[in-house]
Amino acid sequence: MGIYLATPNREKTSEDGKNGSVKYGASGMQGWRVNMEDSHIAKFNIAQDTHIFGVFDGHGGKEVARYVEKHFIEELQKNESFQKGDYEKALNDTFLRIDVLLSTPEGKKELSQLKNSGDDSKGDYHSDSFAGCTANVCLIVKDTLYVANSGDSRCVLSSKGQAVEMSFDHKPDNEIEKERVQKAGGYISDGRINGNLNLSRALGDLEYKRNTDLQPGEQLISAVPDIKKRTLTSDDEFMVIGCDGIWECMSNQAIMDFVSERIKANNYSNTSKLVEELLDRILATDTSTGIGCDNMTCIIVLLK
Repeated sequence: MGIYLATPNREKTSEDGKNGSVKYGASGMQGWRVNMEDSHIAKFNIAQDTHIFGVFDGHGGKEVARYVEKHFIEELQKNESFQKGDYEKALNDTFLRIDVLLSTPEGKKELSQLKNSGDDSKGDYHSDSFAGCTANVCLIVKDTLYVANSGDSRCVLSSKGQAVEMSFDHKPDNEIEKERVQKAGGYISDGRINGNLNLSRALGDLEYKRNTDLQPGEQLISAVPDIKKRTLTSDDEFMVIGCDGIWECMSNQAIMDFVSERIKANNYSNTSKLVEELLDRILATDTSTGIGCDNMTCIIVLLK
């Protein structure tokens, strides 16, 4: 059977929320994969007029994505730069802080518990986790959007119907990423770092971050996010945040069109129903190509 089920698991875990003019719907589906390794966050008013949304696409296990889901908001809120209103530095600091926490004895114990579904009787708390996750986190502060991205999950904004990329996929073949990997003593083979990982930035993956002579941004795999900032206007309609299992199936513009057309045609009481329609639309009918066979997690945030 390998990495795929005989038939896809179409069961979805969905949620909705609304605060003033901002609404969101989120949904995750295991699909064809043997395990579900995605997580997400969505919460209004983590500070005054400050909302957060994020997707975490796990690889090598579910535990790092689940850990980030559990701790990211709290760590961001505790950050001194966040409290002072320096949101870009706060996001950068929090991404790096997660890796520090994962390396502690307490972090390793919690990873083991998460890996074993919380069963305290299982797992070696002194062993390292070989899991990691992408992180695409969107912070809306009043009328300003900050998107911090590490990995190949993605945020795309629809503005006057046009797709606006709010993040950049970190792939090993990108020249900037390749240069860092090679300087750190690694190599790229078939688009994978050391023939293994097909992304170049992520949280976790601590075995790739052990060179004590290098800064976090210089390691084989870096947690350092790229951050984009945008002032939202009345032209900006919604944004879609999703793991790569979403974006590999349809182009950015095609997904914007899909969402826009259905918003106009339907009066959704729950935005998650629209997300579920998108997941069903892109789920592959078989595993022959591998496209549409990944875990799928997506958040649609309506801005007006």
